[in-house]
Amino acid sequence: MCEVKDMGIIQTDEWMASEFDRPLTMMKNLDIIDVKPEQLYRHLQANGMYTPNEKARKVYQHLVKQDVWTKAEQLFTRYNELWNGPDVPVYIFPLQAPGFLQKAKEAKSGLAFQHAVFLFLDSHITDQELEAVLIHEYHHVCRLHRTKKEAKDYTLLDAMVMEGVAERTVAKYLGSKYLAHWTALYPESDYKRLWNRYIEGKLNINRSNPLHDSIMLGKKGYPHMIGYWMGYQLVKQASPLSVRQSFVISAEDMLKNQVL
Repeated sequence: MCEVKDMGIIQTDEWMASEFDRPLTMMKNLDIIDVKPEQLYRHLQANGMYTPNEKARKVYQHLVKQDVWTKAEQLFTRYNELWNGPDVPVYIFPLQAPGFLQKAKEAKSGLAFQHAVFLFLDSHITDQELEAVLIHEYHHVCRLHRTKKEAKDYTLLDAMVMEGVAERTVAKYLGSKYLAHWTALYPESDYKRLWNRYIEGKLNINRSNPLHDSIMLGKKGYPHMIGYWMGYQLVKQASPLSVRQSFVISAEDMLKNQVL
């Protein structure tokens, strides 16, 4: 595997040139969180990373032809300087292909840790969609670096606000056309009713509680991605913030600022 720089856009295109069918080999190169390569890969797969097959290989080849790594480097440099953000590695891999009878809703997915970003991209991603997912995930990194709360102490409210401020930042730079599909899953007029039914009384649930992910993603009887949608609506209905303010405002203060 090629030796590469350890910050900014990592040349995972070069990694995959030789290790595409061996993702666990690539995982061994990632010194991000203290878990085994198998655990890390499963976690990345759950958030959109490819499983080796011919469809995924074609996506990889198309991303190379599109020069996605160079485009992403230019975008990362821009927002890193604009936001005075932390220098972190950004890893790009093909997006997991939708299964049989599934329809792809997004050309992109992502995952942010405090010290790294992962972008999972489909072959038909546009330059604006690439920018949108990088803005969203890198915003998470900037917020994680500037808030004082430990990751283990994050609550449902923290997660909702985290997603909401990141996607409102996408809207600020790119407009509503490039927002994630989950921002428009339900009518805005249903916000208060859905809040009272599904969110009220649960804001302090810790991320280690299984109910946290059930609400965020919409499992076990909760509407699809209701936590994400609620987070976006909460931030949208709160007093406007600058991007810099959105990195540091507490979730509790954001909740106080909303207008129901």
